[in-house]
Amino acid sequence: MKHTDLKSLANDAAALPRSTTILQESGLRVLLLHLKPGERLPEHQARNAITVQCLSGEVRFASGEETVELKPGLLISLPPGAAHGLEAQNDALLLVTLATSDAHP
Repeated sequence: MKHTDLKSLANDAAALPRSTTILQESGLRVLLLHLKPGERLPEHQARNAITVQCLSGEVRFASGEETVELKPGLLISLPPGAAHGLEAQNDALLLVTLATSDAHP
């Protein structure tokens, strides 16, 4: 079993790079994404399903015709191949979980 103290990471958010892999297992990868105000990730796609949870800050997240204001405590999911992009409204931390295709039976 592995564990990560997300509160500790959030407390030192200013020192975090844009993206930090905090967990990688067969079939699963978890990233902590640190965005500064106004920072954008242009529209892109993930090969597999993803979830995105806002830990702090506020991010405008768009997928297709739908836009969601991600705020702390909100969790969204996207199916494989869904195009999406985002823009931080202020300093933000997102927990991104990606299903990967390296799962072993």
